[in-house]
Amino acid sequence: MKQKLNTFTKHIILIILVFGGLNVIGQELSNPKKIKAKGEYIQKQTEFIFPENFDSYQRQDIYSFDKKKTNIGVVYGNQQNQTTISIYVYPAGDGYEGRLRNEYQNSMQSIANFSSNGISTTKTTLVRHQGEKYICNGIQTKIKQNDFNSLTIYECGEWFLKVRISTNELDSIQISSLEQKIYNHFDPTNLTALNPLNSMADVYFSKVAFQDSTLLGSAMGSAYKKIDWALENVKENERASGFPDLYLNLQVESLKAFMEFQHRFSFQKTQFTKQYLNELQLISDAGFLAEFVMEQFNMLLIFPQNFHARYVEYQKWRENKITIDLNQEFYVVSYGEK
Repeated sequence: MKQKLNTFTKHIILIILVFGGLNVIGQELSNPKKIKAKGEYIQKQTEFIFPENFDSYQRQDIYSFDKKKTNIGVVYGNQQNQTTISIYVYPAGDGYEGRLRNEYQNSMQSIANFSSNGISTTKTTLVRHQGEKYICNGIQTKIKQNDFNSLTIYECGEWFLKVRISTNELDSIQISSLEQKIYNHFDPTNLTALNPLNSMADVYFSKVAFQDSTLLGSAMGSAYKKIDWALENVKENERASGFPDLYLNLQVESLKAFMEFQHRFSFQKTQFTKQYLNELQLISDAGFLAEFVMEQFNMLLIFPQNFHARYVEYQKWRENKITIDLNQEFYVVSYGEK
């Protein structure tokens, strides 16, 4: 066991035993302050330039959500006020796994909180922006309200870029053209370039992982596999923007590593650990690990080339009772600033 742990720690700068101090920064929406500006407004920390006029849209308002103006929102609209573009730039903190999904869910909840009729999404997809040096991954969703709405969030190193478009005049082709113009000007990879993340990872373990030696060892092996897989399969210029937990194969291989530990070490197991490993083995033996991950993460994953899911067969097999929830985290892998 000692030798294995030493090998494990070679790939990790630091293991923090219990999370709770993990640096998670979301966008504060309480008490925004208007910023008065004439001509170009330049956010000091990012050097993002917000002109008075962008394409055929005029800058209407600039808001700050913190005293240092690191967290801002800028609103553009046309003269008929039929299309509104809201652009937000704000700190994201460390690049922990699940960060992009969490921020997307938080943003959707914020929209729902301010909507009297509620919201429903018609399509949610992963998006990718490749700049001259870096690559950013994001989530984009179409929101069904009175007008057409789209929400896109990119993780960009230690920053988030969020764009919301609301329109009752543009068709899908015009919206795509407008989005291209937005990301050509407000390039998310320029934010990554400011504070690229370090691929030497920290691992934070939850208290749940310490309930027995087998669960802790399984969690450590799984975390090691994620770190190793990312280093071997994802380019550094993409890892600089965020930990690549969106990859299906990373998740599948980490679950295999989670199961492997029990076969190499005969440590004690609580009833919880026994059931968890038995269910995971049941899914694996049926050949549905990938489909299970897809279900758990609502299909928001980067699939390998030529991947063919057996999702119809999985849905039939899914009548088997499975209590595992992958959102119950035993650990979190995180990239910090270089």
